Amino acid sequence: MDLAFRDFGGNGTPILILHGLFGSAQNWTSIGRSLAAHGRCIALDLRNHGQSPHAPTHSLADSVADLRDWAAKHTSGPVRLIGHSMGGLVAMGFAIANPDLTDSVAVIDIAPHPYPLDHEREFTALRTDISGCATRADLDALLAPVLPEQATRQFLLTNAVRTEGGKGFRWRLNVAALASSSLSQDFQNVRGSFDGPALFVAGGRSGYLRGEDRPLVLRHFPRASFEVIPEADHWPQVSAPRELQSILKVFLACNKTVPLPSLKS
Repeated sequence: MDLAFRDFGGNGTPILILHGLFGSAQNWTSIGRSLAAHGRCIALDLRNHGQSPHAPTHSLADSVADLRDWAAKHTSGPVRLIGHSMGGLVAMGFAIANPDLTDSVAVIDIAPHPYPLDHEREFTALRTDISGCATRADLDALLAPVLPEQATRQFLLTNAVRTEGGKGFRWRLNVAALASSSLSQDFQNVRGSFDGPALFVAGGRSGYLRGEDRPLVLRHFPRASFEVIPEADHWPQVSAPRELQSILKVFLACNKTVPLPSLKS
């Protein structure tokens, strides 16, 4: 599987951004552009998301293998990983399985342990037939009873794209595969550690990465450092983008390697 991606430019060791569940590379455009000063910054669409191909399964092993295949085709040398939520699980799994291909890893608001797949309202919304909607205002009104929170609704609607005829909309996510995904549970089977530089960023108003997770994090990532953004929720790229950018830039600057050719021609 050749994952779709957005290249934000820059030179040196590749910085790969991995989005969370229901997200895509486009959600990271602003931060991706800002991080291009520290290396060749690229945001990927993971399988069953964005413009990447669909597949019937969506496991941690699937996504780690996809990332390894993509890196082998498009990069030379180790990569620097930034992963949010589900993308953070993939980044951690990749780093542990492929330490020779990983320069550093930054994980945003997720810990290396299983999480329940608790997104029933989101999946209910994603199973809604949106082919009859003519405008994005129609989409918003249709989903409002299912997802009253406007921010959540607007985030999910980034996955609504025009049909080929242009008269309606369709969901670009592989909803069936994501609803049956094992990825959020798969880290319980991961063994080993990554001894390179690691950063874990928690949202102060989120319960995904907690203080009690630190011993487990350090077991897998003994060189991990920790940051908390007090005002951030589970999506700090939206709720506290400047603070997140600042933390990531410091981490990338402090762990800078000798520049390598970033993309194969």
